[in-house]
Amino acid sequence: MTQNTSPSFSFEEAIGDFLVASRKCEVVSLERLLEAVQLVGRIRALVHQLQRERGASSLWIGSGGQRYADELAQYRAQSDTTAQVFREHLDGWLEPGACAYARNRLLGRMALALHGLSGLPSLRAEVSERTLSPMEAMRGFSELIRSLLAVVFEAADSATDPEVSRALVALLNFMQGKELAGQERAIGAAGFGRGAFDGELRQSLLHRIDTQERSFRIFSEFAPESACAAWQGLQGAGFAAEVERLRRQACTQGDSRGDSRDDPLPDPARAETWFACTTARIDAMKEIEDLLEMHLNERCSARITADRADLGAVRDRIAQLAESELHDSVPYAVFFGAPEGLDHEEDGETVLNVPIVGHSVMDLVQRQAARLQSVEDELHAARQALAERKTIERAKALLIQHRGLSEDQAYKLLRQTAMNQNRRLAEVAEATVAMSDLLGKGGL
Repeated sequence: MTQNTSPSFSFEEAIGDFLVASRKCEVVSLERLLEAVQLVGRIRALVHQLQRERGASSLWIGSGGQRYADELAQYRAQSDTTAQVFREHLDGWLEPGACAYARNRLLGRMALALHGLSGLPSLRAEVSERTLSPMEAMRGFSELIRSLLAVVFEAADSATDPEVSRALVALLNFMQGKELAGQERAIGAAGFGRGAFDGELRQSLLHRIDTQERSFRIFSEFAPESACAAWQGLQGAGFAAEVERLRRQACTQGDSRGDSRDDPLPDPARAETWFACTTARIDAMKEIEDLLEMHLNERCSARITADRADLGAVRDRIAQLAESELHDSVPYAVFFGAPEGLDHEEDGETVLNVPIVGHSVMDLVQRQAARLQSVEDELHAARQALAERKTIERAKALLIQHRGLSEDQAYKLLRQTAMNQNRRLAEVAEATVAMSDLLGKGGL
C-alpha cells in the first residue's frame, strides 16, 4: 500500500482542468459546426437557383431557342447573385484560425465546388450557342450541383452532436432527392419536347425516380415530424398527381404522341406542362428544405447554449470541490494487487480495497465518460446512413471507370444485383468496393 496525505501535488486539480477542457472543446466544436450549417444554407440557395437555370436551359435548347429565353436570362441573373453571396461567405473560412485540421476535407470540397463554378460561364456559352443537347446541358449543370452537394456531405460527416447530425442527414438526403427531381424535370422536358423517350432516356428517367425515392426514405427516417408531415401533404397536391400521370406516359411509351419512334414529332405543349408540374413540385420541396434548415439551425444553437451552460456548471462544481479540499484536506489511499472490491486485514483492522480519492471529481469524470459514450452511440445511426451513401457512390464510380458504364447503367447493375441476391443495395456496393480493393487498380 502507498499512502499520501500531502496536498502539494493534486491529481484532482489536473482532472478538473481536463474535464473543463473537454467540455470547452465540445462547445468550440459545436460553434464550428454552426458555421458549417450556415454554409449549407448558402449552398442550398445556390443549388436551387442552378436547378431552375438547368431546367430552363434544357427547355430553351429543346425548343430550338424559340421558348424560355426570358426565363433563362432571369434565372441566370438570379444564379449569379446567389453565387456572389456564396463566394463572399467563403472568404470568412480563410481567416486565421478558421482552417482547423478537422476541416481539411471540407475545405478541399469547397475548392472543388469553386472550380465547378468557374466553368459555369463556359457551360452557359455552349447553351446559348446550342452546341449541346438538352441532356448534355443537364449533365453539365448536374456535375456542378454535385460538387456543391459534396460540401454538404462533408459538413454532415463531420458533425459531432447526435441531434445536429440527424438534422443534417435529413437535410442532405432531402437536397439529394430534390436534385434528382430536378434532373428528372430536365430529362422529361427533353423527352416530351422531342415527342419520344428512347430506351436510354427512359432508363435515365427511371433511375432518377428510383434514387430520389431512396433519398426521401432516408430523409423520413431522420427528419422532424413537421417536415415529414409537410412531405406527406405534398404527395396529395394536384401537381403531384399530374407528375405521376406524365411519368407513366414517359416510362411506358416509346413515343409520347403515338407517332413512329423513328420520326417523332416535337410536343412543346406537353413539355411545358411537364415542366410546370415538376417545377411546382420542386418549389414545394424548397419550402420543406426551409423547414429543415430552420430546424437544423435551432438544434445547433440550442446545443451550443446548453453546452455553454454545462461548461459553466462544471467549472463552478470543480471550483467548489477545490475550495472544499483547501479547508478540509482528506487523506487518501491507493491499493495495488488485491482483487478490487474485497476487504482485507491490515494491522488488525479491516480496510476496504476501494480508493477514496475525490469521489465528487470522479463522479464528474464518470458522468462525462458516460455522456460521451451515449453521444457516440447516438451518432452511429446517422453516420451509418452517410457511410452507405458514400459506399454506393464509390461503387458506381468504380463500375463507371472499370466497366465503361454510364452512371445510370452502373446504378442499374448494382440495384439488379441486389435484387437477384436478395441483399440491400448498400451491401452489394460494399462488396463491390471490397472486391476492387482486393484486386487493386486493375480490379473488377
